[in-house]
Amino acid sequence: MGLLILWASFAVLGTCFNFQLEAVRGRPISWVQSIRMNVVGYGIWAMVLTPLVLLLCASIPLVRKHWFRFVSAHLLSMTAALGIDVLIKTLWGGRVFPSLSYLPFAPQFRKILFSEAEADLQIYLMVAVIGYVVAYYNQLRSQEWDQAELENSLVRAKLQNLKMQLQPHFLFNALHSVGALVNTDPRAAQKMICSLGDLLRLSLAGQDLPEATLRRELEFLELYLDIQRVRFQDQLVTDIDVAADVLDARVPYLLLQSLVENAIKHGVARRTGRGKVEICASREPDTLCVKVTNDNGVFHYEREQDRLGIGLDNIRSRLRILYGVKGQLSVEELSNGQFQVVVRVPFRPKARSEPETRLLSSV
Repeated sequence: MGLLILWASFAVLGTCFNFQLEAVRGRPISWVQSIRMNVVGYGIWAMVLTPLVLLLCASIPLVRKHWFRFVSAHLLSMTAALGIDVLIKTLWGGRVFPSLSYLPFAPQFRKILFSEAEADLQIYLMVAVIGYVVAYYNQLRSQEWDQAELENSLVRAKLQNLKMQLQPHFLFNALHSVGALVNTDPRAAQKMICSLGDLLRLSLAGQDLPEATLRRELEFLELYLDIQRVRFQDQLVTDIDVAADVLDARVPYLLLQSLVENAIKHGVARRTGRGKVEICASREPDTLCVKVTNDNGVFHYEREQDRLGIGLDNIRSRLRILYGVKGQLSVEELSNGQFQVVVRVPFRPKARSEPETRLLSSV
């Protein structure tokens, strides 16, 4: 399409130029004659010769080790293009080109050949160069596309590996909680097993999703907390404060469950009395901020900052893959003795037209 526009532009400019040139030479022609000769002259290249040259460029790539084949093919093609152009113009003769007299075929062919050879060779080289530039650009784009696809595949593989790592970890911890109640409270253990079955089914239903909305994460978290409340009874106190305007924001899959599990492990599970876990989510201009705070047990951040466990390490890795430097996780001990994990990700709400299946609908 670009070359067709180029040839059309040449035809328009050539029409104006030839009309003025013939008038200066004292052989004025009409606009109709000027249009006819330029449409035919450039039309031969636009409709016949250019596609053939581009086809040859596509079939014979510019490769150094095949230079003899490359040069030979283009010399033959150049000769053929010149011959076709001269032949067509000879057949049209004076009916299209006013400067050509009605000579016999052979003298007319020879006259046009010598007058058009230089221009045709220059045009051929221009088209061939354009053809190879376009071919190189398309090849480069194809390589970039393949590279991007490869990188996406690697990213998906890394995310899947992290999620496969996360699910057994979650399962083992949940089964450990069940095991702690089997002898002391069989009824509670039975209830926890039923809840665990529902929770595992829901986690597997979303295992192919790298992200979920905060609303879905909260629904999943409620099921998880139901299991933990059976285990810890009145020892576990939770407080969830999530702003309504962030419920449709995207976050990494199982983000809240991993953060809360970490808070329970290092807070409630290590205390003899009540332990509180606070979950807060709010928007900070273009960033979603999620904070999970727990009453500290015997955990000391300064001593164990390099051993925060698979949950937080998993989150860190997924944040880096999904958001690069825009995904951040920080941990600190607050002045009041609490331990806080803060996650910040780019605020990206779910599109209105994007369907979403509620997790609780499958229970």
